[in-house]
Amino acid sequence: MDSNQHKISPILLKDVLRFDNLRERFPDKRIKLRFNTSWNDITENGERVRRDYRKMYESGDPFIFDSILSQKENRKRLSSADIVFQFIEISYHKWLLIDAMNITADIGYRAHNPISNRGFNVAGGVRLSEYTPFFGRLTVNWTNKPQQFFYVDPELVDNVEVHEISEHAYLDRDDDFVGYENVCKSYVELRRIIDSKDWKEALKSVYGVYVITDKKTGKLYVGSAYGDDGIYGHWLIYLNSGFDKDEKETGEYPNKKLKELVMRERMAYITENFQYTILEIFQKNEVGKDRALKRESYWKEVLHTRSCGYNDN
Repeated sequence: MDSNQHKISPILLKDVLRFDNLRERFPDKRIKLRFNTSWNDITENGERVRRDYRKMYESGDPFIFDSILSQKENRKRLSSADIVFQFIEISYHKWLLIDAMNITADIGYRAHNPISNRGFNVAGGVRLSEYTPFFGRLTVNWTNKPQQFFYVDPELVDNVEVHEISEHAYLDRDDDFVGYENVCKSYVELRRIIDSKDWKEALKSVYGVYVITDKKTGKLYVGSAYGDDGIYGHWLIYLNSGFDKDEKETGEYPNKKLKELVMRERMAYITENFQYTILEIFQKNEVGKDRALKRESYWKEVLHTRSCGYNDN
């Protein structure tokens, strides 16, 4: 039997969103896919501020829609020839559809950037209401090419693969704890759920060994948590500062390699690239503490996090 008979063909975005019908309705238009990437904004005082589309979307910041339709003064990113589908990255190479617009004017109105305190032009358009059921639910797998975030080539546009069409909208996700063996969250995901009732109670109730993954470089950091607040207390420190200034790894400096990374790349790097996973859990007692420390050393050896990762001890 031909082994190819058992292969499942990917679900393509063009089929789900019926691009062929769209092209028939608008024969003079081109379909544009925009995979919007976060950027560094500049305040009036010249300070750099990271603008993260995922955080903006999760917080309901209305500026996100002005931003994705913004036009540069000297070069238009959108034109009346475009039907544009807007995506934001919610996890590594996983993009969420948040809008679809038929652009009707190069300049629709002036908007205001609250960070730079400057005005800018925004393209005018009409939202394509037939796609609203997919907003916040449809995700695709995609990797942007260097220095590029929008695409119009039909050969490329028509071969984007759908990752998922979720039953629940991204902003309405259930925050129930998933079980210790299933905990594997990006920085943004963990930041959003760590203080929800189920997650906080579950993480506070155990000691454990965990691994932090730098998804950009593949480097790992193994740590153990055995304080009063269990894993919750330890991870909260990492979410707030990127490293634990009180964790004595060497006689010279605590959390040395992680601190160096944060000082060099700032917290923006952590929020974009770090992932948190539980390896093992233990009861909150002296036996559990002893086990956590011993297993921490074991996992450092197994995963080579001293020679190839961020552990310094």
